[in-house]
Amino acid sequence: MNYKQALIARFPFYHIATGVFAPVYPALAKQLVQNYGFREGVCVDMGGAEGSLALEIARMTKATVYVLDISPEAVRLCNLLADEARLTGRVRGVEGDAQNLPFRDHFADLVVSRNSLFEWPDRMAGFREAYRILKPGGVAYMGGGFSRLLSAADTERLVSWCVKKRDEKPGSFVKMPKDLVAQLRKAGIRKARVLEGPTEFDWWLEMRK
Repeated sequence: MNYKQALIARFPFYHIATGVFAPVYPALAKQLVQNYGFREGVCVDMGGAEGSLALEIARMTKATVYVLDISPEAVRLCNLLADEARLTGRVRGVEGDAQNLPFRDHFADLVVSRNSLFEWPDRMAGFREAYRILKPGGVAYMGGGFSRLLSAADTERLVSWCVKKRDEKPGSFVKMPKDLVAQLRKAGIRKARVLEGPTEFDWWLEMRK
């Protein structure tokens, strides 16, 4: 077993990211670029695991993308995959906690997080941290689901997969808190809105500074 195989064995989500969910990342990256005109600067992917979304964002832009994850294996695998993709230095895996980011204030032009936030013990702390590191004029897009640019066939297939997983493990899919925007306003985050997607598994929070 080589080094890469050893990392994958210790971070099995890699098989899901590069298997059933593989079409999601290029579609979502393209959507982010289209929505926010993001072409260069700094992006932070909170809970970005092995970097599947970050790699696609880097391929479509001139940005530097920091992939923060609490798993050392995910971070090492991310940096290895960045090397393989010839994106060394532009996709940078960083070990850390989404609830206490190791980045300075006003660091990022774009902050993203897909499906990671459902695992954070203190979700509001993660939202506050995302807002803290945003530059003035920056935007955060965080939540769960797919992309409006995903093909109908892939969307249908992924929804079926998610329904099966939810039925196998009830409570595994977190619903959006109805008072989320109100909670954020209390925390001083005024420019926030919830964007629901095309499926029952899509909900996203957009924050602007």
